[in-house]
Parts: sequence; C-alpha cells; structure tokens
Amino acid sequence: MDVLDLEKPGAWVPPTDTGELRIYRAEPSAARLARVFVRECLTACDRKDLIENAEEVISELATNAIRHGTSAGGYFAVRFECHRKGCIFDVIDRCPKAMPVLRDADDLDEGGRGLHLVEALTDSWGYFRRPLKQNRVFVKVVRVAFI
Repeated sequence: MDVLDLEKPGAWVPPTDTGELRIYRAEPSAARLARVFVRECLTACDRKDLIENAEEVISELATNAIRHGTSAGGYFAVRFECHRKGCIFDVIDRCPKAMPVLRDADDLDEGGRGLHLVEALTDSWGYFRRPLKQNRVFVKVVRVAFI
C-alpha cells in the first residue's frame, strides 16, 4: 500500500490540478478555517455575493469530513476553482466508502439535515470517488457549485 504525505497536495489532487487547495487537520477548528478560505477565494475572484451561502455549505461539509470521513488525527482538504459561469468547491476526505446520504431527519434527531442545507444553498452538488497514485489510492470528493 502506498503511504502518502497527507500534508502535500499530491495526496489530494492529481499533479495537473489547477485549483486552489488547502489541507486541514480533522479537528473542530478546521471548519472555521475552511470558512476563511471560502471568503478569501470568493473575494479574490470578485464573487462576494456567494460568500454567505458558500461559507455555510463548506462549513457543513468540512464538519461532515471531520466526523465521518477522517480518522482521528487525519486530514481533509478543500479545493476551489472559479470559472466564468460559477465557482466550484470540493471537500475531499480519505474515506471513499462512506458516501454522503441525503436523508429525512425526524424532529428529535440531532443531525441529518446538513445535506438538505447543502442542496438548498447550492446550484448543484454531488459526490464521487477519485483515484490517486496510479489508481491504488482513492479519495471521496463532495463537489458543490455556485453560479
């Protein structure tokens, strides 16, 4: 099995990737840091109109990556790319078998509503597994788009 240096971009995206990437240790403060990254990216590409919704969505997805997609002491990443037609964020974790599930939460459930929030605040969202390192290592990518 390949051992990847999770603090380096090559552990998260192919070498030819042109998006902005930040890697975070999977701890509660990382969701706040991911929101800062969102604000910086959208400000830099003059899409301040998207900041509030994007911060909310990426915070939710970062929290999911911390809770469900990363082992203790592990890492997750947030990637950003801006196009003429919109902005894309990816939240990437190292648990490609635990795919997100949109479910109906009961009134008394403490969780289970986050992906409904993602659906409501984005123009599109989805998820997929992406191979890295000659197809022997996979990551899970949750992609959201804002237009």
